Amino acid sequence: MSNFIVMQNATHEEEISGGYMWSPQKNKNGNSNHAYERMATIKAGNKIYSCYDQAIRAVGITTSDCYIAEQPHELQEKNLWSDEGYKVDVDYTILEHPIMIRDVWGDMESDRPQKYSAFQENGRGNQAYLFPCSEAWASLFDSFLNEGSLEAEAEAEAEAELIEDGEIKEERFSTSSYELGESRVSNRVAGGTNKRGRVVSQQQLQKDLRKLKEIGDIAEQKVFEYVKKKVIEVFGEKYGEQVEHVAQTQGDGLGYDITAFDYLQPQSPPKPIKIEVKGTTSTSTSAVYSISYPELEKFIQYKDEMWLVRVYGVGKNQEMKMEIDNDFSSYNSVSDLLTLKYAYIPSTIDVYGTRVENNK
Repeated sequence: MSNFIVMQNATHEEEISGGYMWSPQKNKNGNSNHAYERMATIKAGNKIYSCYDQAIRAVGITTSDCYIAEQPHELQEKNLWSDEGYKVDVDYTILEHPIMIRDVWGDMESDRPQKYSAFQENGRGNQAYLFPCSEAWASLFDSFLNEGSLEAEAEAEAEAELIEDGEIKEERFSTSSYELGESRVSNRVAGGTNKRGRVVSQQQLQKDLRKLKEIGDIAEQKVFEYVKKKVIEVFGEKYGEQVEHVAQTQGDGLGYDITAFDYLQPQSPPKPIKIEVKGTTSTSTSAVYSISYPELEKFIQYKDEMWLVRVYGVGKNQEMKMEIDNDFSSYNSVSDLLTLKYAYIPSTIDVYGTRVENNK
């Protein structure tokens, strides 16, 4: 399915309320452009991200192929375009919480196309009607659409088709925004009372858990292979042989998955590191992930040698990339992590006893 971004600053009220997109075939000078020509390529079932006032404010699914149509009457009143045009029927949903481009541009910028980008280098919108939307941007936008239900993400993970013969294509440091995370937490908490959780059978739950474990296992293996290769490149075979996938060799109870050496800041002898891996099939760096309390304790215990590595696009051969967070040295407790580092929502509370008033 193809994805598109439509810039509707001048026409959003008419087009969204009318359930369509319309563009001229040529401008008033008789010239065509890439945006008008792109309209002619739209097919039923394409996804449309509606952008106006510097935010994605509606999402639509096209319900028709593009067809030739005169300019709708309500647009003719604007006297901006010639009457011969292209039209597509669209089923729009207006977002309760618009996605402000300035808030997510840090996650979008690296995937900005060199040609026909909907946004400039500074994140401002370009002056044209219709642009292609990459899978990376679509995945990022969609991560906000599912904010009300983490169960939806689990369902997507559970249905994902995975391959195991790919490799990590990109490595970078963590760039996630605490402020953006806080906004997402506020939105989800505010909307939580209106959401209905996903109800599944025990059989489906077990299937989901098996798939999530499979995703995690693939992510760990890919990070192990990638890190070992890097250690060999920097320190040689001797140290490469000491890189260990401890989650496999010693079990999952250590609070980390891999032991290796810090190839990013080489020193002699090499500095040992411990790596905890989190994997997702999503290619969006805004995808939600889970951390257990014991894992947080390990982040503090080994804070000077701990790496949290997130792997995106697990099982998607050409899209796997890893993001490293090794910034734990300035935190002295789990409380510090939860109040100063992470924007989060508590998932469970373990109860060990209940106070009961004695009414006798």
